[in-house]
Amino acid sequence: MCNVKAKKTFGGLLKEIRVKEADIGLRAFADLINMKPSNLSNIERDRVSPPANRKTIVEICDALGLARNDPRREKLFDLAAEAKNRIPADVADVVKNQAGVPVLVRTVANKQLSEEQLRELTEYVKRLY
Repeated sequence: MCNVKAKKTFGGLLKEIRVKEADIGLRAFADLINMKPSNLSNIERDRVSPPANRKTIVEICDALGLARNDPRREKLFDLAAEAKNRIPADVADVVKNQAGVPVLVRTVANKQLSEEQLRELTEYVKRLY
């Protein structure tokens, strides 16, 4: 048997948090987020794509009880976008609404920073501001 960890998906992470932490049933959770239980089930089983809209993902995170600074919120946005090969909805909103962000993104892209350098830059910005 292979000991390779399966890649986490939006649906898988959502179900894991809903069941293990929020301890809420599928139907009750679907009601909380105004979704049909069958649609929620299909998302959790990766049969349909996760929502792409920021408002829906925020509602899901809030209903799960995830704090605003919980890194799993960002992970859910990232996984939802990855499933549709898009930029995460929360990031797209920032790029649209904050004038300096496109310049910053282009600068980083032109410098061709490694993943480690990007992590270091992120930590620097967090410490500085």
